[in-house]
Amino acid sequence: MASVLSEISVDCANPMLLARFWCEVLDFEVREEEVGLVSIGAPDGNSGAIVMTFAQVPEPKSMKNRLHLDVRPFGTDQQQEVDRLLSLGASYADVGQDEDVSWVVLADPEGNEFCVLSGNS
Repeated sequence: MASVLSEISVDCANPMLLARFWCEVLDFEVREEEVGLVSIGAPDGNSGAIVMTFAQVPEPKSMKNRLHLDVRPFGTDQQQEVDRLLSLGASYADVGQDEDVSWVVLADPEGNEFCVLSGNS
């Protein structure tokens, strides 16, 4: 027996803001929305695909994430994808990474760090 990763939950101040950002990043759509909670997933409605849920919490983010997402550009190169994500509201983040790493560390609009991998990472 094994478990299947089915959902990634993110605590945040503004669930719809982050849901819209991550929908654009991942080409997802809003699946469910209620007060203080928004879930997004792949547009094909595949019931086995990972869902991201954003839940409103009162406390602000206070330190570097212990768990983060890595995204890999598809159909474009790393720098073009970084530029696209910055235009959507991401920002560069410094988590102590070396200068010569093959990934770029960004943060979503609420400061949650994520990495943009190169094509061969």
